[in-house]
Amino acid sequence: MANAFHFGSDPDVNDFLLEANAVSLSVPVFQPGDRQLLANPVRFITDLYLARTTRGVSHLLSDISLRLVNGDRLGIIGANGAGKSTLLRLLAGIYQPTAGEIRTNGTVKGLFDISLGMNLEATGLENIYMRGLQMGLRLAEIREMVPSFLEFSELGDAIERPMNTYSTGMRLRLAVAVSTMRAPDVLLLDEWIGTGDAHFRDKVRARMNKLVEDSGALVLATHNVGLMRSLCTSGLVIDQGRTVFVGILDDAIDFYREEITKKQSG
Repeated sequence: MANAFHFGSDPDVNDFLLEANAVSLSVPVFQPGDRQLLANPVRFITDLYLARTTRGVSHLLSDISLRLVNGDRLGIIGANGAGKSTLLRLLAGIYQPTAGEIRTNGTVKGLFDISLGMNLEATGLENIYMRGLQMGLRLAEIREMVPSFLEFSELGDAIERPMNTYSTGMRLRLAVAVSTMRAPDVLLLDEWIGTGDAHFRDKVRARMNKLVEDSGALVLATHNVGLMRSLCTSGLVIDQGRTVFVGILDDAIDFYREEITKKQSG
């Protein structure tokens, strides 16, 4: 796809939130014998720059373009291994493209590992402040949010204890509360966050719906067609790291079922 596809109502609008222009991601493929080099950094660097051993390359993503503006809700559709999660991490800036470019005009946040960055030696309250500061919030803003965190997580006095004393469920409750404290301009979701007992799952569902509603644009990768239909309006189908269809969500789902699934079963 040579040109970026726009998912909003006005293709000429300049205030995009995120734009990917013909981005690709390739990684070297190491053979079994290369592991000896990897264990020895000096030999690896010497081999890389002097011996210049020829190695294979795996193309994870190839020539993908898209353009998101406020209000866009995009579903990424593809089989396991098609490159959905890799694309999300590329858009989030976790990976850098080996070709093409990604431009952002706002905050981009991926909810991939909600516990990432939490300090187990710090208290729950300290983690709230540290994560809030990382998100660019002021201390006064975080302080105002603390009561809502306590109400949502239901941790009570445990908020003053180190996280390494928490059960797995308590850690997840705090991680969800902290990770969803502020909606970004572009929200990237690799599957839906759902955890805990039925009562807490209902709270998470309401919290996630509010987060999506308040975000400028959404990019969602999931195998849950019902969830995608409830949140997204456009669809991008990728197969073997390449865009094979982009358009209205229902058309994208139909294309995937008719073309990609048929090819896999054949």
